[in-house]
Amino acid sequence: MTIDKKTFKLIKNNHIEKTEMLLNKLLQDKDMSQADFAKKIDKDPSTINRWIKNSRSISWDNAIDIADILNIHPIEVYQPNQKVKLQFKCTWDCIIEKIEKENQTTIKIPYEYNHEFIRAVQMDCPGTSTDGEIWLFDIPKNKKFVKSAIGRLCYMKSSESYKNKNKKNGYQECVALLKPNGNGTFDIIHNHTAKHINEHSTNLLPSDFEIASPVKAKFDPELLNFINK
Repeated sequence: MTIDKKTFKLIKNNHIEKTEMLLNKLLQDKDMSQADFAKKIDKDPSTINRWIKNSRSISWDNAIDIADILNIHPIEVYQPNQKVKLQFKCTWDCIIEKIEKENQTTIKIPYEYNHEFIRAVQMDCPGTSTDGEIWLFDIPKNKKFVKSAIGRLCYMKSSESYKNKNKKNGYQECVALLKPNGNGTFDIIHNHTAKHINEHSTNLLPSDFEIASPVKAKFDPELLNFINK
């Protein structure tokens, strides 16, 4: 497929316009004037004004400097962080609970983690170092037990076949450590006590999991760009 020069120009201009409009918003969000920003980035105020007014595009090197000053990721100079509804929390006993609808909030997540199968979970564990953190998990549409889950903190849910086979509810939906036993089976271990989360969480087979997905990122919603993989 080819793109004629006229079409390319329209695409390019549209990208620049969005970029500069976003920079203006980023400054407003940080309650920073163009003059103050010009001093911090060591640029002539007229350059900042041209950036804002869409007459000069922002290079990647400048985006890095802007990000350092505004405490954001450089990509945010070109593309805003994505927003998702926070619907789930993880209690101290590692169990996943749905947040009451009236208490659900919209949060920002880093652009590189946003896709339709991402799930955000807030740690509700008072007295621990993780309390209040947002943990992100991929919930794949097809293969839901992946080898990268082994030996890691994961979002887990028992399969229907496991529930039917054992004639019980199975282990509850949880975020915990998926511990390999060395014989092809797994135990689910509590994050804080290092014990099994319940009597149904031992000697599990891969087929016993509807979901076993490792944590993709952790961050404090108040410090969005502080991310631990």
